[in-house]
Amino acid sequence: MEQEKKIYLKGLTIAIIGIVVLSFDALLIRMSDASGVAAVFYRAFFTFISISIIFFLKNRKKSLSIIYSGGYPMIISGIMWGISGTGFTLGVHYAGAANTLVLVTLAPLFAAAFSAIFYKRKPSLVTVIAAIIALFGIWYMYREGFGDMDLLGLFYALLTPLFLGSNLAFMRKHKEMSRMSLVIIGGITGSVIALVLSKGNIAIANESILPLAILGLVVIPFSQTMISTGTRYISAADAALVNSSETVLGIFYVWLFLGEIPNKDFLIGGSLVVLAITANSVYQSHMRNRKISPEMDSTNQVQG
Repeated sequence: MEQEKKIYLKGLTIAIIGIVVLSFDALLIRMSDASGVAAVFYRAFFTFISISIIFFLKNRKKSLSIIYSGGYPMIISGIMWGISGTGFTLGVHYAGAANTLVLVTLAPLFAAAFSAIFYKRKPSLVTVIAAIIALFGIWYMYREGFGDMDLLGLFYALLTPLFLGSNLAFMRKHKEMSRMSLVIIGGITGSVIALVLSKGNIAIANESILPLAILGLVVIPFSQTMISTGTRYISAADAALVNSSETVLGIFYVWLFLGEIPNKDFLIGGSLVVLAITANSVYQSHMRNRKISPEMDSTNQVQG
């Protein structure tokens, strides 16, 4: 029993360290002060480089066979990963970090909807209630209008939970895929999208490179490794709680370093969204532990 407790605490600590580091994602995008598509390119490109190095060092001669074995499902999943990352970066740029971070928490609900539509997995009553509460929270956040955020910013911010959630359901259907391989494909996808949107004009100031390099070369690979390692030793409910803290920490970091303070309506509505999604994830985990098949997985994956 004591040994199990030590293993649990070890896993929880590792996962928390990972999410604390990952939460700098939005802040570093904002600190780069690069144009939206340029930030997309360098975030995706540096992530592609770092994850590729780790993947090939880890698997060596087996690397190519692992990638080929994934087939079309891995390509599709990787493209969705790239689009979600593109949406997150553009969302932070055009809609603001706080708006994007709260909307990202809707990913599990999109996963449930995707599963219901394409895999005929009926969502539970608890999931439906969580969705209603989350939608009410979003309405409350923006009941006085979108503030400085325009519809384009809202569109970009919603791309992340839409494609991340769909990808979660898709990966649950294709569990054999290498997660690192699809992140590599996602990095390529994001880079290509940025090049197309910018028509090749991705030049940015030297001081803008450093935050994005830190993000793609250090933050994302380190946090991904820590979270994927830590969540092996804790329950899905704990993983859901740890992951939900990314929204809170991300908003806190942006407030602390950049002075961006959300208004009262945003804080109340955003809290409803995060609490509803987290409570549903905990419930789904409880059902899973009782060997009842739930329709949702915890979001143990980084945005983008």
